[in-house]
Amino acid sequence: MMKVRLPVKTSSTAFSPAGVLVFLTLLNVLNFADRFLLQGFAVDMSADLGLSKTEFTLLTGFVFTGFYTCLGLLMGALADRVHRPRLMAGGVAAWSFLTGMTCIVANFGQLALCRVFVGVGEATLTPAALGLLGDVFAPKRRGAVSGIYYLGAPVGIGMAFLIAGTLGAAIGWRRCFFVLGVFGSALSLLLLCLHEPRSAPAGTAPAARPLAALLSDVAACLKGSSVLCLVILGGVLVIYAQGALVLDQLWLVQERGFSKQHAQTVSGLMFLIGGVVGAVAGGYASDALQARRAGGRIDFLVWTYLLGVPVAYYFRVLDPASVLFLPAMFVGSVMLTIGYGPVFAIVQDLVPGHLRSTMTAFLILCMTLLGTSPGNLQVGWLADLYQTQGMAEPITHAVLVGMLPWVAAIVCLALAAHLVRRGAGVQAAA
Repeated sequence: MMKVRLPVKTSSTAFSPAGVLVFLTLLNVLNFADRFLLQGFAVDMSADLGLSKTEFTLLTGFVFTGFYTCLGLLMGALADRVHRPRLMAGGVAAWSFLTGMTCIVANFGQLALCRVFVGVGEATLTPAALGLLGDVFAPKRRGAVSGIYYLGAPVGIGMAFLIAGTLGAAIGWRRCFFVLGVFGSALSLLLLCLHEPRSAPAGTAPAARPLAALLSDVAACLKGSSVLCLVILGGVLVIYAQGALVLDQLWLVQERGFSKQHAQTVSGLMFLIGGVVGAVAGGYASDALQARRAGGRIDFLVWTYLLGVPVAYYFRVLDPASVLFLPAMFVGSVMLTIGYGPVFAIVQDLVPGHLRSTMTAFLILCMTLLGTSPGNLQVGWLADLYQTQGMAEPITHAVLVGMLPWVAAIVCLALAAHLVRRGAGVQAAA
C-alpha cells in the first residue's frame, strides 16, 4: 500500500527537517560517546577491574552487541509500526540510566550486566532515526543525510577519547559515566517534542502490518536482490576489520610508547577531525557519483577502500617517530567513517519504503553481531595468545590479522557494482 508522506510541521512542538537531522545526529553523538567511553578508559578500567584483553573485548563486543543487535531488529520492526519519537525517547532514557549506573560497578560481571542493558536501550535509536529521516528527506539526498547522521560516530568516538583524556583526568572514569548518563536522560525528554511525519488513511498504514509480515518482507528483499546481499556482506566484512582496532589505546601506550593521556587526546582529535571528514565526504561524494551513473555509491566504496586499506596496514608498522605516523593515522580515521553514508543509503534505496527501519536494523544486526563483535573478540584473543607465546608487539600482529576481511569486502562490493552495471540482481522484492 502506498504511504502518504507528510512534511514535518514546524511549531512549538516540532522541529524543521534540518532541525530533526541536527537533533537526531546529536543523539547519535551521545550514542557513540557512550559506547566508546569504555575504550577511552581502556587502560584505567582494565587496571581497576582486573580485566584481561579478552574480557575487555568481550565487553565492547558480544556482551554489548548480543542484546543490542537482536533487540535492534525488533525495534526496527516496531519503528515501522509505532510512533518513532516516543520509541526513541524510551530507548535513550533506558541506556542513559544504565550508563550512569556504570559508576558503581566493581568487577567484570557487574560491568557486563550494565553493558547488556545499555545495548538494549541503544538498539532503539538508529533504525527509527534513519527511517524517520528517510520520510523527511528526498531519496536523492539519502547518502548525504545518512552521512550527516553518522557524523555521530566520529564526533561521539572523538568526544569519548577527549572526555577520557581531559574530564577523566580531573574527576575519574566513574564520574564521567555518571555525567554522561544524566545528560542523556535530559535529551530523551526533548524527543517527546518531535513530530512523527508518517501518516496514512485509517486501516491502510504500513504501521498496521504484523511484525511477522515485515520480517517476511525482509527475507523476500534479500532473496530478490543479490546486490543488497553483497552490500550487506561487504559492510559486515568492513566492520569486522574495524573491530580489530578496539585495543588501540593499549596499543598506543604499550607498543608505541605514548603516555595514557597523550594516547587519549591524539585518538580523540583524529576520530573527531578525520572521522567527520570521512562521514561528510562519503555522503556527499557518493551521492554525486550516484547521480552520474547507476551503482555510483558502490563504485565510490570500491575505489575508496582500494586506496585506503593499504594506508591502514602501513600505519600499523610505522615508527611513531616517523613524520608519516600522524598523517597515516588521520587517513585511517577517515576510512572508519567514509562508508557509513553510502552503505545505509544503498540499502534504503534497494528496499520498499515501509521496510526502511526494519532493514536498517537488520543491517546493524549483521554488522555488529557478525562484524564488530567477532572482530573485537578475535583481536583480544590473538593478543593474549601472542603475549603468552612471548611474541614482540602482540597487539600489532593481532590487528594485522584482524584487518584482513577488509580486503574481502572490496571483492564483495566490486561484484555488487558489476551486477548493477549488468542490471542483474538489483531489484528487491516490493
